[in-house]
Amino acid sequence: MRKHALIVFVSLAVAFAIGSIGHAQAQGQPHVRHSEVGGRLAPADQQYGAISGVRLKGYVEELAQISRRYRDNGHPQFWGRIIGTPADAENAQWMLQKFRALGMTDVREQVIDLAPQWIPQSWSVTASAAGKTLQLETAQPTYGGVGTPAGGLDLEAVYAGLGSDADIALARDVRGKAVFFYSTDLTSRHVGVADEAVRRLGERGAAVIFIIQGLPGNLRTQFYPVQSKIPTFTLGQRDGLAMRDMIGATAAGSAPRVRVKLDTQMVPNLKSGTVWGTLPGTSDETVFIVAHRDGWFDGANDNGAGVATMIGLAEFFAKLTPQQRKRTITFLGTTGHHNSGANSGAWFAEHPEVFAKASLLINSEHTGAAQSAHYSIRNSNTAAPSTWYASGTRLAAIVMNALDAFGVSTLPEASARPAGEIGRYFQLAPSVQVMSTAFVWHSDGETPETISTTGLEAVTRAYAKIVVDSNAVDIKELRELR
Repeated sequence: MRKHALIVFVSLAVAFAIGSIGHAQAQGQPHVRHSEVGGRLAPADQQYGAISGVRLKGYVEELAQISRRYRDNGHPQFWGRIIGTPADAENAQWMLQKFRALGMTDVREQVIDLAPQWIPQSWSVTASAAGKTLQLETAQPTYGGVGTPAGGLDLEAVYAGLGSDADIALARDVRGKAVFFYSTDLTSRHVGVADEAVRRLGERGAAVIFIIQGLPGNLRTQFYPVQSKIPTFTLGQRDGLAMRDMIGATAAGSAPRVRVKLDTQMVPNLKSGTVWGTLPGTSDETVFIVAHRDGWFDGANDNGAGVATMIGLAEFFAKLTPQQRKRTITFLGTTGHHNSGANSGAWFAEHPEVFAKASLLINSEHTGAAQSAHYSIRNSNTAAPSTWYASGTRLAAIVMNALDAFGVSTLPEASARPAGEIGRYFQLAPSVQVMSTAFVWHSDGETPETISTTGLEAVTRAYAKIVVDSNAVDIKELRELR
């Protein structure tokens, strides 16, 4: 009797649960799959299970908090782990503490005296027409951009479509105006955006240029220098489309006016530094692992994830005794990646002797982006595909084997050269790079939530395996195939 009653009770409970789920769906509450794809770990690679994506993502969170403290301490517009700022100094100290806690030797910061740094102090962009006003809050000046006169600019607004020659012709006269164009070049943050639309508009006499980023939502996006001689901004899609519609709604001869004010300064006497730490091995042959420290906004993937990967590798190899490490491993937290000065990289390029006995140089950069869809900028449950680079046939085979072992998704062909932090000096050592970049790159939407935990874990494990497997190859063979 008790058994029958239990069966009836369980059946009723299941039916109630199913009914509740159906009711929830009817009320518009969809099912949510929280699990992430990944976590592959073959029996032969169990040692790499010590590298935890959850732990690594915690480091990304810590680095994002450094950026946010700087933002909340009086820098609401231009913020992040920006070179020469207190956030940069806090970032360096954070890394030094991690290195010391792991028992590294030669832990130090190599201080760099910086040339005057471009730091915008404040800016505002307001549009008005027919009694309506728009505050374009997502306007973000391109790095190193030209400021306005102290009193700002008051300009007629014009929309130039996609910024092509044909669109500019339809817009007619752009001379002396605030020109807005829509960019579908979703991953570019560079001078060539939209087939060099900035150059074309500048040559035709535009007074200010606004690049409407075609990414859903309303993101602030920081571009690299675009070599513009006039103030140039990026603009979130929602703000940009509102501005386009305002221009379209006005009658001929009553175009909207745009007030633009941008105060920029070249700030002297700032300092930054390259952070060093070493895990000694049984020889002076050395593996170098590099991660640039600076980043805009939260900089979760660029380069919080890369720094987290480097710390994860340091933790993995610090558990071995020096006698168990065939080669010395040196970790480098570099600076100057985003200020166009490549301060650490320029120094390394001028000092090839540093890499005279390098068996391997790993660039740990953009190691955790989640795959997202551009039409909604929603993260999927898997990592974005990576580009990859390896110098030499033997090293490439080791890299491909490691990527396969942990299910790291990449483009099929290796890059001809690494585009990241080691680009100035990769030829000085056998080099490896695995890099993923999502649509929210260089924006205030690049938060820790956009990091794939399993993807970050997989790349870090792959790098660890590359170090271990390359240790079985004679340094002469590795270096001859650069």
